[in-house]
Amino acid sequence: MAPPATAADKRDGKRPAPPEEDPTVDSAAATADGETTEQQAAGGAEGSGGGGGDLVLVTDCGTEVRLSRSAARMSTAILHMMEDGCAEGRVPVKGVDAGVLRLVVAYCERHAPHYDPVASAARLRDPFPPFPIEFPRGTHAIRPVTDPGPDPHGLEAWDKKFIADLPDNSALFAVILAANYLGIEDLLDLGCTAVADKMRGKTPEEIRDALDIENDYTPEQEAEVRRENAWAFED
Repeated sequence: MAPPATAADKRDGKRPAPPEEDPTVDSAAATADGETTEQQAAGGAEGSGGGGGDLVLVTDCGTEVRLSRSAARMSTAILHMMEDGCAEGRVPVKGVDAGVLRLVVAYCERHAPHYDPVASAARLRDPFPPFPIEFPRGTHAIRPVTDPGPDPHGLEAWDKKFIADLPDNSALFAVILAANYLGIEDLLDLGCTAVADKMRGKTPEEIRDALDIENDYTPEQEAEVRRENAWAFED
């Protein structure tokens, strides 16, 4: 008859069992080590976020508008300042009205979670790519006209409402100028597209009415221009 199997025989070929805990060890020390590890991990996560809290944009009149650092990435001007260490705390924004700056910040905050800097940089390098184009799917705000894809984040609908809610053409032009000044390419594209939509299919007179442009030509000057450029007025 075979001798009874020992505990060592039963563990043969298996992963070694962890050493049994010594009940005399003070559990408080282990708890303290665990807390230290968690604190170090939290500190590392905070440090990886890249420096502090929100930025404070300051207009000429002294109005302060807060902008998260994630949303600030959409502005090439502010992004370069952040990379150079110049955008710590308060960032002066010259020549932009406080109300317009709030609109710009609202746009950036809405788009920031889905912003694709690679796609935006590609459009900046080649704004008029050849057609047809194979454009990689991304989460950037403005899709090229050749991409009829869905709008999973609701950005297209939000953009339409953003433009429609602007009180007048002056506000639209001010947003375009601010986007150009801050280097926010997606917002600049959106504003310019809105202006193009207002002009599409209209006569010069209708465009002046749509964009509130005053005709500074006298009737005689306008008639002369029409005669010199008759080809442009042909149906």
